[in-house]
Amino acid sequence: MQLLLHRAFIPVVLLVGLHNSAALAAATPLTQLKSALDQGQFEQAYALAQSQFETAAGDAEFDFLYARAALETGHYNEAVFALERVLAVKPNHQSSLYLLGLTYNKQKNYPQAASTLNSLLTTSLSDEFRQRVERALDAIEDNQASMAQQLKHRVSLALGHDSNVNSGTTDDRIVIGGLPILLDDSSREASDAFARTSYRFDGRWQQTQHQAWRANIQLSDQRHQDSDEFDRTQLSTNVSYVQDIDDLQLHVGAQLGVMSLDSATYQQDAGVFGALRYTIDEHWAATLNISAFNLNNVRDSELDSRLYTSGLAISRAARNWLVRVSAGYTWQPAEEPTAEHYARDYAHLSAALVYRLNDAHRLNARIQYRDIEHRAAHPFFLQVRDETLHIAHLGWVYQITPAWGLETKLAYYDKDSSLQLYSYDRTEWSLGVHYDF
Repeated sequence: MQLLLHRAFIPVVLLVGLHNSAALAAATPLTQLKSALDQGQFEQAYALAQSQFETAAGDAEFDFLYARAALETGHYNEAVFALERVLAVKPNHQSSLYLLGLTYNKQKNYPQAASTLNSLLTTSLSDEFRQRVERALDAIEDNQASMAQQLKHRVSLALGHDSNVNSGTTDDRIVIGGLPILLDDSSREASDAFARTSYRFDGRWQQTQHQAWRANIQLSDQRHQDSDEFDRTQLSTNVSYVQDIDDLQLHVGAQLGVMSLDSATYQQDAGVFGALRYTIDEHWAATLNISAFNLNNVRDSELDSRLYTSGLAISRAARNWLVRVSAGYTWQPAEEPTAEHYARDYAHLSAALVYRLNDAHRLNARIQYRDIEHRAAHPFFLQVRDETLHIAHLGWVYQITPAWGLETKLAYYDKDSSLQLYSYDRTEWSLGVHYDF
């Protein structure tokens, strides 16, 4: 349950509890700040408060207004400090204690929020104010219960079409060293319809206000209408730990995965990952990502490799949308000395957008570019592969009810290789339904 700031109530208490002088002139900075708050212009109010901070901090009325502006714009630490300055000179100021409890709640410091508001209940309050405090305590209790454990499940079914299920070339022959080579059907582009079922589990176990454990399980099974040899089942599980430290969030974990192809195990992976996220302000954030994985190909040991990735992402969030731009580099050395031609390194750039049209409709879009360099010449073609890969994803989600939703996806891949055999383009679309519980 969201705990909201009771804007209609606080200005009245403010005038009674803090304003001890005659009415101020309408044009004073303090009245401008109060007017902006009363009109719901919180960004403007926060900017005004910041501009007055050096000269006005320490004045109880200013600090209270500053705390309101900071709370409404997500600057919770500043709100706490401002309210502590008010309470240092007016320790029993009821509206400041109430606002401090709301701020602790926003910080997810639920024990401190409950303690602050419970202490307020021991004082003499009007009936209306007491009811507000009690409702706030009920909301905090609900928040504490939901924070302790969050378990989410999703089952999905999607039907779709893949224009190039085997990532094959569109040509029936390629030219290597001036010699034409005919290709069999397995190397040429083949399209097929598919059905995909999937299950996803997300769990979060909050340990303290700033610490939590997470777990994620994803299982999918894709069956093709004609190309049975490309039927695949994938399972991925990870466990991670999250630690919040002021404006930083540390996220570290381990992951295991397995993929079967045509009902037989094809690849296994195991590794660790980490992310350090820095919240710049209420809109902007920067995230540093690193990971290290070991890939084991059960059918061909020459395809065994290690995967090391580092990246940096910048994101901006607003009320209805989120934009994220990232760049990174991946090193993928081969495990076998004889398989160095499979080893590769690549730089990647990507951008993503999530836009919420309303409570029921959401659009997702993502583009990515990869510049891939292999480390050694191919043993048959006697040439080092240099490749570029362009990827574009577009999705739309319609949330019919809180549990049921429809989703359609469109993906396009365009790979250009210095070895013609490995060049392809591919389009995949699907329409599905999901159920959350």
